Amino acid sequence: MIYPSLLRPTSQESFALPSGPLAIPKAELTLRRWAGAQVTNTFGGKALIDFAGRPLFAELCVYELLRLSGWEARWVETYGAPAMRPNHFTAWADDRLGMQQHDPIMEPWVIDSLERIAAANVSSYAGCWDVVGWNGTDLLFAELKRRKQDRVRSTQHRWLEAGLQAGLKPGNFLLVEWDFAD
Repeated sequence: MIYPSLLRPTSQESFALPSGPLAIPKAELTLRRWAGAQVTNTFGGKALIDFAGRPLFAELCVYELLRLSGWEARWVETYGAPAMRPNHFTAWADDRLGMQQHDPIMEPWVIDSLERIAAANVSSYAGCWDVVGWNGTDLLFAELKRRKQDRVRSTQHRWLEAGLQAGLKPGNFLLVEWDFAD
């Protein structure tokens, strides 16, 4: 697996899965807090990052890092979406979830991979990792967790397990632990 140049793993995180323990690559990011104009809709109070002078959620920051590394990517958001039709975002307008621009993945093999994992996950995208990226034949799922404030949920463990059942390897998953510089 070749990792995006701006998201290279620096360590590993241990996962206790039903199939046994597993080490997943982990990247660590230190980010700048947004200090600009107030954003009205922060999707339930998500923290805002200053990314090149723009306020972004951490998921969109990782999307941008993938894109700047030459990869295609989407933030996959399952909240408020049907079990087999998650939203795919590349941006966030300062508006409610229902008004966001859905930017569907058009790459057939990526769609097929997602559908195989969802099928192995009891026909659901529940727990899908935050960002999916692809470059050539490389596929990467990134799950973002804020250092000391967030942890991997059981649904995300199940998505990882379903991904392995669908033929992916531990290197197709990347835990991204982030926090603010201050």
